[in-house]
Amino acid sequence: MAARFRILSLLALAACTAHAQAPVPVPVFDPTAYLAPLVAAERAAEARKQGFELQQLGMQRAFAGDTEGAIAAVDAQSPPAPARLPAAAAREGELANARAEDAVEAIVAQARTRRVVILNEAHHVPMHRAFAMRLASALRRIGYTYLACETFSGDATGVPAPGQVTTATGYYTREPAFANFVNTALADGWKLVPYDVITPPQPGQDWKDSIRAREQGEADNLVARIFAQDKDAKVFIYAGYSHAFKSIPGATGDIDWMAERLRRATGLDILSVDQAEFYGHPDPAAEHPLYAGLLAAFPASAPFVLRAPDGHYAVPGLAQGHVDMQVIYPRYAVHDGRPDWLRTLAGRSPHPVPAALLPKQGRRIIKALRVDAVQDAVPADIVLVEAGKPAPVLMLPPGAFRYVAEE
Repeated sequence: MAARFRILSLLALAACTAHAQAPVPVPVFDPTAYLAPLVAAERAAEARKQGFELQQLGMQRAFAGDTEGAIAAVDAQSPPAPARLPAAAAREGELANARAEDAVEAIVAQARTRRVVILNEAHHVPMHRAFAMRLASALRRIGYTYLACETFSGDATGVPAPGQVTTATGYYTREPAFANFVNTALADGWKLVPYDVITPPQPGQDWKDSIRAREQGEADNLVARIFAQDKDAKVFIYAGYSHAFKSIPGATGDIDWMAERLRRATGLDILSVDQAEFYGHPDPAAEHPLYAGLLAAFPASAPFVLRAPDGHYAVPGLAQGHVDMQVIYPRYAVHDGRPDWLRTLAGRSPHPVPAALLPKQGRRIIKALRVDAVQDAVPADIVLVEAGKPAPVLMLPPGAFRYVAEE
């Protein structure tokens, strides 16, 4: 229940202010700054260790390259998940004879006979965006052309003519892995589509009604901006958490999420995929209780899905009954302060921070930007360095870069 509470609370707070207690207001900063918002989030979380503040801290840490700290911050908002189950638990029931398949290959195989793929993410886990980048590249090769992301601002005009993501493109695209995902999609010729709707709750309105209004608004925008314009459109939708949930027969719940509303509006067989449950946490006690057992039963070095003997895909987590497939991540090691998925999924290689940029006191944000970066471009990578401590390496793609420091 702890993991489910965490997912639902994130959604409720993303759609509207929590109805119990007003969070600490988030100050407005220079959109190109990363250190000042991080410091503000640290202070807010120290003053009030509640859901909204911890979520904001998690996202600001993710923006600053502290991926492990981001997960730890969000995990702190609710009691840890129950102690992990023994490895044998992963072999019970329908998982007993399941086989692991490469997640990208399996999703693409299912996508060939459909026109809509919806993949979710946990907003504080940049690793999910590296996987989305790989999936998008594969979907593009089989004819998918529209990329609709929850985070895109307005009509996506924040993407300038040179095809580089800027700080105006969206909120979560300020994070380098997300920007890299979208930059790669632009290079591949995807058509970007914004669709999100923020509906502030009215006085006395039930918070669930506010969420329902957002879900319906998102589905309406997708229909109007894609399917009403192109009857043969093939679409990859990238959303957060339960927005990707359908209402599969027999499932329970009192909210119809965006994916279900879109399915009803279009009549299309939507392929919905969850990746927000099964991944490694700095504190294993916060992981899904089946995660360790699944890794023991199905050793893998890349994200995978489980296929049952009857051909359907097993969904062992809380998304069961709402999605068609569920991605399970291997546990990535951390080297030189950075997790290995940056190398294996994101295709990056390590580069030390130039010695001249290391602080003699206090902390600095170090940003690596391509030498041809447009104004306000999102950096290719970011790290937080502190005097007297080993500096994390920058994880960069091939190319030439310049460096910018924030005190």
